[in-house]
Amino acid sequence: MTASQIAPFSNSANVVDEMFTEARIDLLNAKLIEQGISADRLIAILPVEAQIVANPKPPQFRVLYRTL
Repeated sequence: MTASQIAPFSNSANVVDEMFTEARIDLLNAKLIEQGISADRLIAILPVEAQIVANPKPPQFRVLYRTL
């Protein structure tokens, strides 16, 4: 296994991380580039509904990705 490959199983903490962005493709792409997250590290991009009660929030994307 080369140094650049990630082991499929690991005992280390924070193997998977998450971030939230506004539910717009251009903002999602900008955030991925800003954070340096490549397509091979992405696990899932999940839509999160808008919250209109209490603390209003627009629709969002929840992005799950592998850490280095």
